[in-house]
Amino acid sequence: MKNLGYISVGTIIPLWVIMKKKVVIAIFETDPLNRFIYQKMLEPQRDKVSFHIFNSAEEGLGKAVELAFDVAFIDMHMHGKFFGGLDIVKKLKMISDQTTMIAMTTLIQDGDVERATSGGFFKCREKPLPFFDLDKLLVGIIDI
Repeated sequence: MKNLGYISVGTIIPLWVIMKKKVVIAIFETDPLNRFIYQKMLEPQRDKVSFHIFNSAEEGLGKAVELAFDVAFIDMHMHGKFFGGLDIVKKLKMISDQTTMIAMTTLIQDGDVERATSGGFFKCREKPLPFFDLDKLLVGIIDI
């Protein structure tokens, strides 16, 4: 590895350090208890991330262009007036192809991972997600 002062080439450095930018995280979640838990887990990490928790697909999709999400965690079975989790992915991809989308489900069952990845999600994770350990959660999702 070549040494460039204090950083060696090949060293994994968190995205928010390299870009001097917070990672923008969107969470699409209708359950009020999960929203509360995610907010409490992410608040102490505001130096690393800018997070936005949406109660509805319409609300989140309405903010997608303005906020330019790096990662969107979407409840696969999110219900609402017009959208389910797979529909949100399709709409979000039309808005931005730069967002990495992760499906969330309470209990991963047979076929959920395949249905999620074939529907446009990058990965499928079981809820509740461990946002308290953000670095570990984002490994393999974004460059950290």
